[in-house]
Amino acid sequence: MSELHKIIIDTDTGGDDACALILAVKSPLVEILGVTVAAGNVSLPQAVRNAMASLEIAGSDAKIYPGAVKPFSGEERETFSVYGNDGMGDAGIINPKGKAEDKHAVDFILETVAANPGEIEIVALGPVTNIALAIAHDPETMKKVKRIWSMGTAGFGPGNATPVAEFNVYKDAEAYKIMLDLGIPVTVIGLDMDDEPTWVSEECWREMGRGSRLQQFISKATGKLLEFKQGNGINAVDLPDAVAMATLVWPDFVTASVKCSASCITDKGETHGLVIFYKEGFTYDSMPETGEANVTVITGAKKNEFVRRLNEVLAED
Repeated sequence: MSELHKIIIDTDTGGDDACALILAVKSPLVEILGVTVAAGNVSLPQAVRNAMASLEIAGSDAKIYPGAVKPFSGEERETFSVYGNDGMGDAGIINPKGKAEDKHAVDFILETVAANPGEIEIVALGPVTNIALAIAHDPETMKKVKRIWSMGTAGFGPGNATPVAEFNVYKDAEAYKIMLDLGIPVTVIGLDMDDEPTWVSEECWREMGRGSRLQQFISKATGKLLEFKQGNGINAVDLPDAVAMATLVWPDFVTASVKCSASCITDKGETHGLVIFYKEGFTYDSMPETGEANVTVITGAKKNEFVRRLNEVLAED
């Protein structure tokens, strides 16, 4: 039996976050202690509603804790939601019955880590503003986090917010730098782990729309994303947050990784949000001062199995 992971999921709840939340709910290998929410794909109130609706349809009563309404620095960087105005396809599927907790996400994170030192893993699916705020408030407690799983950066490939920066990092690069610089173990699942073998083709997406409740939910939640992708000549839906969650809930999914130290560029300009990885044991011609190699970058996975495995989980309605 694989190890049970005690996790906090930190999300900005767009359509791919919803899919990741469902994967976590359906996995016997994770215990969801709570879901913290920040603004990112959509505003904080909308992201909270999206998270609640996703958990409810998956049959989870995990508690939700609202957090950051703006980036760590307070400076908003202009982006738009590829998932529609509500972050979930504008399909009228967000009608949660429950409500979020009154406790702030940062307080919940710090209290949970303090009560379970060395046991808590955080799965970060959006901008890591809540994590950075927790570090700023109480770095010693946050050093007791067992590991952070981050869907962030472009990995060793191109970005999506810009040619070099991935959306979650670009949205709050200052927060990402704070997280990396704390020195605790971080596993990075970059955009290069979500390429064509993991994409849901339009044909498969339409089949999901005729499937189980969960398949239909995810199909509707990603309808605007499909339109956006088709505008870029891609006839498929990508689900980077779900791929990131898969690396945790499917222990055999990852096939390769590399240890690195990492640096996040926070300067204004074309490289804002770029994360540079320095591979452990590799000598560069002009070697900067780097910290401990606390980052594990996923570089290989059973990508061709992702869509099949995902649909098997979603079909178990």
